[in-house]
Amino acid sequence: MNTENQETLYVKVKDMAGNDFVCPLDELKDPTSISDAELENCVEDAVVGRYAGQMKIVDPAH
Repeated sequence: MNTENQETLYVKVKDMAGNDFVCPLDELKDPTSISDAELENCVEDAVVGRYAGQMKIVDPAH
């Protein structure tokens, strides 16, 4: 399968402390329950800020 032109999808998640993060969807086993190891591939939501318009963020329920 050619994934070279495939757009990365991101999802907003919360850690156990309630902090918001933006994570690549394909890096998560379950977007509704994220582990500390999975958070290593994520970026704090506040850091994403002005770049969020360049990221395709999807609803984890879909």
